[in-house]
Amino acid sequence: MSQQKPAFSTAATARHILVCLLLFLAGDLLSSLALDLLFAVARPPAPWLYQLPRALGALALTWALFRLYAARGLRLGMAEFGVTFSLRGWAVAASVLLPVLVAAAFLPLGEVSVTRGGPGEVLGTLAVSLAFALKAGVTEELLFRGFLMKLVDWRWGKRAAILLPSVLFASAHLFQLGSAGPGEVLLLVLGGSLVGIMFSLVADRSGSVSNSVLMHTLWNLVMATSLLHITPAGETYGSPVFSLIIPDGPLLLTGGSFGAETSAIAMAGYAAVCCLALVKGANHR
Repeated sequence: MSQQKPAFSTAATARHILVCLLLFLAGDLLSSLALDLLFAVARPPAPWLYQLPRALGALALTWALFRLYAARGLRLGMAEFGVTFSLRGWAVAASVLLPVLVAAAFLPLGEVSVTRGGPGEVLGTLAVSLAFALKAGVTEELLFRGFLMKLVDWRWGKRAAILLPSVLFASAHLFQLGSAGPGEVLLLVLGGSLVGIMFSLVADRSGSVSNSVLMHTLWNLVMATSLLHITPAGETYGSPVFSLIIPDGPLLLTGGSFGAETSAIAMAGYAAVCCLALVKGANHR
């Protein structure tokens, strides 16, 4: 890995950031369009047979676009953006424990139910959940903790590199709220920025985006796919394999429209991992 930071001007940095955002959107859009054209001719017998290749196709295409832009547009290797495979034990442990402990903290508050379905349907749901968790984990970390964090760091320094992509990461999720109140918007911005800072610190202090990819993927698999939904009865949606129905309560407990990911319980978990990354990362450095 190069020891000297590339010297991009402010205008060049802003241009590269914009291109990276467009590449991220293009990977998802082009993959979806290709599958829509294919399945307009031959409709799949089950929804998951469309959803699975859609997720994996978007992952592969986004990766290819970023790799091509790094080599041709930036004249840099992927390793310059922290895109290497180098897992740290503390990061792996935190990746597993964070979603498990957060979900466990909600257990006493609600009641678990299991969606009944045939083995094929359940396996399809599990496969799609894993594919979408992996797709989000890889592509979002590639963008926010790989390219954007490094570009900001090279121009404006480490603190800006940790904070700015994290706020942008939170803002990118606002469209998922729909008709939300100001309290829910504020909660998403705060919770989303904190989880972004957590992923940023894990990637930075471990020396590799692979650690934040693992953490992001496992978090999404447990907390943000159809494997498990933690939600009040009035906010239920879809057909998850497991549901944990919690009572209606204050936004800080339930997370509001965005769900448990922006609850005080989840944010306490994010803060704990941030502290762990700062301590363990200091040893790494």
